Amino acid sequence: MSKSSAVRYTITGKLLTIVAVCISFVVAASGVGIYQIRKIGQEIEFIAEAEVPLTEAIGHVTAHRLEQALLIERLLRQGFFKAAESPDFDTESETRLLLLTGMITEEFVEAEEVARQGIQLANTQAETVEFKNILQTLQKIALENHDFTKVTTQALTQIKIGNPYKAAQQLSEVNENHSALNRELEELLFRVQTLAETAAKMASQHEQDAIRFTVLISLGAAVFSVFLAVWLGRRAIALPLIDVCNSLYRLSRNDFDADLPTDRNDEIGDIGRAFGNFKKHLMHVQEQERLEQDRQAALTREIRLLSELNEWLQSSSSLDELFGMVSQFMTRLLPECSGAVYVYSNSRDVLDGACAWNGGHIESHIRPNSCWGLRRGRTYVYGEGEVSFACDHVTREEEGSVYLCLPILAHGETVGLMHLTPASDTTNEVFLKNRKLAQMAAEQVSLAIANTRMRDELHNQSVRDPLTGLYNRRHFVDLLRSNLERSRHNGQPVSLVSIDVDHFKKFNDNHGHDAGDMVLREVGDVLEQTCQGDQVPCRLGGEEFMVLLPSSSIGMAAEVAETLRKAIENVTVRYGEKNLPTITISCGVAGYPTHGRLPQDLMKSADDALYQSKDGGRNRVTVAASESGEDLTDLVEMLDDAKEDGSEQVDDAA
Repeated sequence: MSKSSAVRYTITGKLLTIVAVCISFVVAASGVGIYQIRKIGQEIEFIAEAEVPLTEAIGHVTAHRLEQALLIERLLRQGFFKAAESPDFDTESETRLLLLTGMITEEFVEAEEVARQGIQLANTQAETVEFKNILQTLQKIALENHDFTKVTTQALTQIKIGNPYKAAQQLSEVNENHSALNRELEELLFRVQTLAETAAKMASQHEQDAIRFTVLISLGAAVFSVFLAVWLGRRAIALPLIDVCNSLYRLSRNDFDADLPTDRNDEIGDIGRAFGNFKKHLMHVQEQERLEQDRQAALTREIRLLSELNEWLQSSSSLDELFGMVSQFMTRLLPECSGAVYVYSNSRDVLDGACAWNGGHIESHIRPNSCWGLRRGRTYVYGEGEVSFACDHVTREEEGSVYLCLPILAHGETVGLMHLTPASDTTNEVFLKNRKLAQMAAEQVSLAIANTRMRDELHNQSVRDPLTGLYNRRHFVDLLRSNLERSRHNGQPVSLVSIDVDHFKKFNDNHGHDAGDMVLREVGDVLEQTCQGDQVPCRLGGEEFMVLLPSSSIGMAAEVAETLRKAIENVTVRYGEKNLPTITISCGVAGYPTHGRLPQDLMKSADDALYQSKDGGRNRVTVAASESGEDLTDLVEMLDDAKEDGSEQVDDAA
């Protein structure tokens, strides 16, 4: 207190001796005001030291029990999903689960201790009863937590030994009671929060009562006393209390900019300090809730993206389409990572670059022994340990930072590699947090690759002739039908060459069926090597073949047929220790729309021309007659010229 203030108060005291009664009223009013302020300070102290810590403790227990349930469910799912593959157990989740178990037990002890402290600090009988009920509820849930911990430990043991069904049965026996007590714990948290809000409102109400009571008593004093009381009360009491009320109201609306002075060494300073602690605890609780909500939202988004990724990948029709989907999804699923996917070639001696995202570097081919992840058969994190060796397939720029190599496994077999590096402006810590998510994404990609390859293999088996590797009759008819439909719209010609191996029965009768199969395979090889572009050879059955020639006129088809006939005639097939007789073929040529507009009509015309070649002495090419009897003299002359140049027999039945 300053000297001027002391002098002023001395003069004021002399003046107030004239009106002793007024001074009594002023003193009484001041005493009542101080009493009310102390009472308010006790109430806010009770809020800050009992109800707020209890809210925080119960909030921690609730959040950790929910996380404990999620971890148990994750471990149980992994037990079911990976039982057939016998992978390493998820020790990280297990460690986190055991840590949570200890933390929950300690937090129950802390919550019970805070509840007991609240009983001691309670200002009313109702608050005492309420905190006793809260303590009883916490003790009951803590007892259940002890039993649940034992069951969790037993279930974890069952999961480790590969018995997830036993673990699920053990957990189901206590899960209902555990969930019910979790809900009761959440309700208890809301009750404690409601108590804190109610206590704050009561403190505000008491503040208003103190102001009104002080003013009413001060009205009985003298005019000078009233003036002095109003001036002093407004400066020393009223304005600070109004600030307290306004700050409490603002805080109740989540306005954390509200503040009170804490440098005063009086009740107002106590209120300010208690208010600051209360606000700090409330901000901490809300921050924890916000972080938990953000974490849950991120987890939900990751699960949704993984589900969508799996759905889209399973619906892909080819590996190229699948890798395009992978690139798009990985850009959104792992925005902090640049990466690339490599898949084993059919020979399994190299891995081919399949796709990349977020600017990831990709090589066209890499060797399996160039990656430590593939060589060790598990995820390799470069830069994680004190000693790390860089993979040969990474660039020099990547050697200076951390990266991940994740082998892609499907059905117990390695089908490829996912290589991840930090995206631009991404720290190593943020990058490594994506490891688990990347592993789950790699699992989805691996299964999709395996399924697509299996589907392609099955489809290839359904449309290919097993002996020659050419397309079979059913697929050939489908191709012919689609080409004829397209030709009706664009006006392009379509031609067929029907082929039959001459005297094929003699190969079987004189040399055996193995020799006959060799002849058919050799004919199929010549057809596949000779046909170019969109020309499609197929085996209809037995020794009958047919070639589809899109956008080819009848003359072009006849030239192709003659080329095939010569190529096959020049083939030498060795069976055992001797050469088989020369292989010759007879060919029939037909074209759309001259010889038919339907697939069956066009194939019949080509077969009829083939029979003409057979009747004409075999080892020749015959063009079918048109439906309208059109003269094909020019085509006959072209074929005659080919016969003269090659000393071959080419006939025309047109």
